[in-house]
Amino acid sequence: MLETEGTLGYVSLFVFQWELIKLDTKFLSMEFHNLYKSLFVDGDQSYLPVLARSIWTLCIILGRPLVTIVQGKHSRVIDKMLTKMFEELGTPNRNDSEVGCMFIVDRDVDYASSLLTGCTYSCLLDEVFGIKSGIVEIKDNKNDIPGGYFLSSADEVYSQIKGRHFSDVFPYLSTKTKELSQTKEKSQTMAIHEMKQFISKELSAVTNFKKKLAYHISACESIISHMGHRYEGLQNAEQNILECRSRRETLTYIEDCLSMNICDKYAVLRLLCLMSLTQDGLFPDELQRLKLQFFHMFGYQHLTVFHALEKAGLCVEQPALLSTEVKGVNLANKVVQAVPLPTRRSTFTNFAQKLKLIPPDGDNYELSNPTDLSYVFGRAYIPALCQIVNQICKKEITIEDLPKILANCTVKNMSGEQQNLRTFLIYIVGGVTYAEISAFQLLEKLTGCQIVIASSSTINGNTIMKSFFQQ
Repeated sequence: MLETEGTLGYVSLFVFQWELIKLDTKFLSMEFHNLYKSLFVDGDQSYLPVLARSIWTLCIILGRPLVTIVQGKHSRVIDKMLTKMFEELGTPNRNDSEVGCMFIVDRDVDYASSLLTGCTYSCLLDEVFGIKSGIVEIKDNKNDIPGGYFLSSADEVYSQIKGRHFSDVFPYLSTKTKELSQTKEKSQTMAIHEMKQFISKELSAVTNFKKKLAYHISACESIISHMGHRYEGLQNAEQNILECRSRRETLTYIEDCLSMNICDKYAVLRLLCLMSLTQDGLFPDELQRLKLQFFHMFGYQHLTVFHALEKAGLCVEQPALLSTEVKGVNLANKVVQAVPLPTRRSTFTNFAQKLKLIPPDGDNYELSNPTDLSYVFGRAYIPALCQIVNQICKKEITIEDLPKILANCTVKNMSGEQQNLRTFLIYIVGGVTYAEISAFQLLEKLTGCQIVIASSSTINGNTIMKSFFQQ
């Protein structure tokens, strides 16, 4: 092409490696937003070498971790590629390591964390508007809000509210607004030399702070306007699904969402998938009825979406208790319906109980001053990976216990000795949620351990569901 266009010899071509970008304190992202679809929907692993190379770069900079924990089909492939890269491209020059333990895990280790609605400010910003490359775009012209706004801890307002439960955000913003008003009143009674000093040293900072404060107040108002009418009902339905209770009430809520247009199609699918995951599938008659209502509401062009969700294991039918081909099945089914059977716990329930992911009811708890990681979901659920790191830090479990808890999990301990792990690198293949980021940041404060989070991108339930729609 260069020769055809007559530019050969004038243009140089360079190949740049796709590396991690620092989006916030201890948070790195590849910003590869199509990776989830490529891996978990299309089954295309051609981008895995890029992820392996990014981990290799981290290891060269930080040192090779003493312990590496790998979980999931795609992560195991990445780990093999990483081992080969150490052989071919080299190993870190340093003998020590700044990372005690590295996790490389697939997104599907904990789908619940990505399907649930987060309760922190950053979660709801991502839920309502979407955050890409650290930039949120709030389309609200009447409030004169700029199109794009970069979110980072350099913004002193955002750094204070990003991990707060949303119910605690407005009180903080209100307090800061009052402080600004007091500063304005104070400036009106200043002497000339005080005014001169205020203008030269403080006025610019106060003006910038005022703009940031106004932006986040307007963002909160937009979130309330978008989520307020359905937030409480959605939270209640999600909690019922997690605890496998009030099944009929939950199904009625989903049907109401469809018939009264309470939620969009992505939110409805998230509830269906969450219910399927937590209960090992939906009853055939329930699923068929809900699918039919979904098609009536949003169109039959979405038939392929349910096929793709079923293929990914996100929305499936429960296996029949008795095959219809068995002789005498009608009589057997009548007996089954007449005789009460002991309640069978789902795979998710067993997993959640092992790791204590669902906190007990009745504990006195202030969301404004959280002391456990479940606050990111309104005390309904603790992100699984965060809880695993938490239990390792507290020595409630050892790294040798992990293969018994997590399927397809391998542990590589370079020293062969039991480690006192206090520094962690968490690499999530397929995307990390802002709820998990907030939970990890709280975990750092509670335990004093150091946690660096890296991922292919940020993700939420809406972006996961959109991956199953044909573009």
